[in-house]
Amino acid sequence: MKQTLNTVVLLLVFLSALSCVSVSNSVPPEGRHIPDSFAGIVHGDRTGTQKEYDLLDHMGVKWNLHTFYWENIEPEQGVWNLGAYDAIVNNGIAADIKVLGVLAYGLTRSEGKTVRRYYVPPEQIPDFLEYVRRTAEHYRGRIGAWCIWNEPNAHFWTGTKEEFIELFRQAADVIKEVDSEAVLLGGAFNWGPVGLPTGFIRQFFESGAMEKADGAAFHPYELNPARSARLYNRFRRIAGDYGFGDNIWVTEVGYPTGGRYPTRVKEERFPEYIIKNWVLLTANGAKKIFWYHLFDPVERSGKNSEDFFGLVRSTEDYTSKGAEAFRLCAQYIPNSILFTRIPGQNRLPSSVRTFWFMKPDGGALVLWKDGLGSRQISLRLPGINHITHNIVSGSTSPTSLVNGTELAVNVDRNLIFITWQNDPDSLTGDQ
Repeated sequence: MKQTLNTVVLLLVFLSALSCVSVSNSVPPEGRHIPDSFAGIVHGDRTGTQKEYDLLDHMGVKWNLHTFYWENIEPEQGVWNLGAYDAIVNNGIAADIKVLGVLAYGLTRSEGKTVRRYYVPPEQIPDFLEYVRRTAEHYRGRIGAWCIWNEPNAHFWTGTKEEFIELFRQAADVIKEVDSEAVLLGGAFNWGPVGLPTGFIRQFFESGAMEKADGAAFHPYELNPARSARLYNRFRRIAGDYGFGDNIWVTEVGYPTGGRYPTRVKEERFPEYIIKNWVLLTANGAKKIFWYHLFDPVERSGKNSEDFFGLVRSTEDYTSKGAEAFRLCAQYIPNSILFTRIPGQNRLPSSVRTFWFMKPDGGALVLWKDGLGSRQISLRLPGINHITHNIVSGSTSPTSLVNGTELAVNVDRNLIFITWQNDPDSLTGDQ
């Protein structure tokens, strides 16, 4: 009921804003409500310091993904360290940041040593389930959500598909038995060595393993934001056949700014890629988005792309590579209604992409042009106090409008991010 009421309020605000655009007898297209608790980060709480949590608060982070490694929870056979992740969970609660815990991986124990393994053989499943049970019990009521395993179609699972499906099914049963209210995600598939694992995904859903899951996790890593959105939509169509198309969490997505991965992007374009990914995945229905990840390591290898995914350069430097772009998305996209077109403004070239995020107190417009070249366009903007945001530095400047309402701009692939406030007089009917 509360969400429905919020949606109605937002629609009324949007209609009122449109009245300033001189669009008469028009009904806005159906918009998508973006939830408030939407923005996530992978591997936050690297330092556990107040400085880091101040950064997370500045960025608008509401979720933090961490892997609750089995070897840390049970470092020796029968020896349990159930407080291994207490600091991360408790820090999150204090900062109003929910934790998404990933339960993984297998273990090999030999001569007193415990080594991580990307497989749980059938005879070891009871031991894995005991780790799942004890961990879920310890963090019951304090965890935001659980996800079982990570990217089983890649090198993180070396067993058969059938073995993974059975492991997931039994682990899901244990979690729901321990905590029936727990939010449980399944899948966490990505674009693997042979592309999208369509057969594996369908087999996973058709097996009934997701019967107790609340959502599907997916990692749409791709060469650029447009391809990432297309990959997401391929997964969404498959998940939709089994009732999960509208409940997909993007629990990892990102780009390295160095190394040898084919998805690497030049650092000067990194902020643009962040926002385009957010906008396109949001427009295509992602329920939550977790960015991979927060910090680059202090010591970086020039060849390893894993050292270059950070939004921030390092825990020593704290300068932004893409944190300000993330912050803009986390500030203006959640708790909005998204429209990809506006009545009366549909004569734009098909190559010009516009995304309108409407809120009770204002809104944001994100626009760019696909392909090469540029186009001169005109748009009428609602509201007052229009601001253009620098997506790299986070600085702002007043937006120049013709007659106070019309934006005339040359649009190319470089993203434009404009925000405004709603005029209180127009909302109350005052003249």
